[in-house]
Parts: sequence; C-alpha cells; structure tokens
Amino acid sequence: MKHELFEAQSLYSQKLFDELNFKISEMGFNGVLYSFYPKPMYMNKTIQPVLHYSDSLSPFIAHYIENNYGNSDFVLRLALEGRSEPVDWWHEVHNGNVSRAEKRVTEDARRYFNIQHGLSIPVLFGTFAIAGISVISHNPDEAYFQRLKNKSINKLRKLATQYHSEIIKSTKELNYFILPLLENLTPTKRKVIKHLLSGHPMKRIEEIYGIKQKYAEKVLADIRQEFGGISANELIYILGMINIIEYL
Repeated sequence: MKHELFEAQSLYSQKLFDELNFKISEMGFNGVLYSFYPKPMYMNKTIQPVLHYSDSLSPFIAHYIENNYGNSDFVLRLALEGRSEPVDWWHEVHNGNVSRAEKRVTEDARRYFNIQHGLSIPVLFGTFAIAGISVISHNPDEAYFQRLKNKSINKLRKLATQYHSEIIKSTKELNYFILPLLENLTPTKRKVIKHLLSGHPMKRIEEIYGIKQKYAEKVLADIRQEFGGISANELIYILGMINIIEYL
C-alpha cells in the first residue's frame, strides 16, 4: 500500500512540476528547480533533499549532490538566515556575500554546465525548513538576464508560491520530500518518536519499549538538536504535520 501511495504522489508531483516547467520555459528561462529542505537535511552532511528539476539541470544536480554542495550553497544559507528576497547568484558573488567554498558552486555551474545566470525565489525560510524555486539562463549576456529578471520577477514569485502551496497543502506531497530524512532514523530514535507522539510520559518508555528513561531522554535531546535545537512541543508539531507515524 505504501509503495503504491508513493508512486501515486510521485506521479502527481511530476504533473505539477511539468506545468511549472512549461510556464518557466515560456518566460524565456532554460530550466527550473524546486527544492524543499527541512533544516536537519541542511545540518546533516549525509542527507540530501529530494529535488524537482528540469531535464536541462540533470547533469548539474547530479554533480551538486555528488559533491555535497547542499552544505556549501549560499542560497540555502541565506534562506536559513531569513532572506525572503530573490537571490541573483552572481550579484551575491560580486558583492562579496559568499565564502570561497560557496562561490565554487556557482563557478562550477557556469564553467561545466553552461548555467550562466541563476535566480532563486525563496517561498519558505527560517527555522524548520526552507523552500523555493531557482531559474537559470544559458545566455551569457548580463544585460539580457537582468532584463529578463526584471520583466519576470513578479510572475516568478507568484508561480513559486503557487507550486509550493500545492506541495505543502498535500500531506502526501510533503511526506515525499521528508522521506530521505526519515530513512536515516535509527530504530531507537523511531521508538522514542513513537513514544513521544503517543502522549505517554517518558517514565513509561522502559515499560513499553524497553528503553531506559535517561537514555531515551538523551536520544530525544539529540533528535531535537538535529531539528535545529527546537523544543519538544515544536518537534511534536512538526512530526504531526508530516504524519510521521505512518512511516515509523
């Protein structure tokens, strides 16, 4: 049943993305990427997000993931810091707002994959997660890209918000993006989470799962830290939002 559900939501996601990709192409851009990064993915170097992207971006995305660029991406850093305005990749580089490692991501995109310009539109930013779309141009002309950006910015904001809303309002779609994170939970962490969501006091966890209370409390503290140092109540809210029980 879960396998069939995953296939169905993937098909739905693909249909949504195909529509977004078509509209972006009509505007004059050469590709689009949508990403949803729960903060633990950004903090844990072994975890990469699930991404939706145009075929033209496939080689770069493979290179990006292989080189763990998700943890050296200034667009992600800025969004985690609360940046809500569009991010013109090369403007940030030229203005000195990126580190050497972060600059390499953008340089590689241009040098090896003909991604001459990029623009990212955040639609979710802050504590728990970040999300947004990025559009690219293969045209090296700076003036051309700036004209295209200025002409398209309002429509891009609208498209980004609409697409993200479709993902978020569907629990199944949100789960699709969270699954890579869940796959890295240890059996003990899964039991602690199940106990937390059950509403039973922590002193009963040894009776129910055979885990010492003090050890369970340490595991819970580790989980909270992985989610960005949030409180137990915030963790319960987030895990409830993505209906994690279904996957434990």
